[in-house]
Amino acid sequence: MNKRLVTLSLILVAVAAIIGFVPLQREVPLKKPFSAFPLQVQGWVGKDFGFDEVILDKLKVSEYLSREYVKPPHRVGMYVGYYTSQREGAQIHSPKHCLPGGGWLIVSEQRRSAELTGFGKVDYVESVYQKGGEKEVIVYWYQMKDSTVTGDYGLKLRMILNSLRYQRNDGAFIRLSAPVQGTDQETVATLRNFMQEVMPLLKEHLPD
Repeated sequence: MNKRLVTLSLILVAVAAIIGFVPLQREVPLKKPFSAFPLQVQGWVGKDFGFDEVILDKLKVSEYLSREYVKPPHRVGMYVGYYTSQREGAQIHSPKHCLPGGGWLIVSEQRRSAELTGFGKVDYVESVYQKGGEKEVIVYWYQMKDSTVTGDYGLKLRMILNSLRYQRNDGAFIRLSAPVQGTDQETVATLRNFMQEVMPLLKEHLPD
């Protein structure tokens, strides 16, 4: 067994012990429900897309926001899945597990950072996926209290630290996506602008 697998195994054991056996986590609700999130933002007009019971049963989110925002000719999908307390069977899912299952193949992936006015510093993953002749740019990260996390290792570690320090392990998975129009970089620029316009509003909903 290589060092990476040993490290992952130790982290998973620690997470299981804290989540499953130590009753430290308290429920932390949103400051404002996602239903109050504005449908119109800086010229973008949103439309809700709910999930069916089968998908919700797999996600086990406490609350979620699933919308498409349009500002012609651009379209951006926005998904935020929030967990008031992460427990065994009800935790944030990495998009790397579901996108390939839908036929999407990863073309590129990079870690990025941005300082968003009214929100703060964000570390995020910026990926390009392709399925047949379709391409999408996807930006995502995990929001854990006042930290942004980009990897599964970091997510598990932050769950442990927050549980021990604050008796909470609430978290949100935030994903923005847009079909490639023009070049990949033009679509990336659209998503980055959307992030700046929308994230300060999302901060009003996520707990501190």
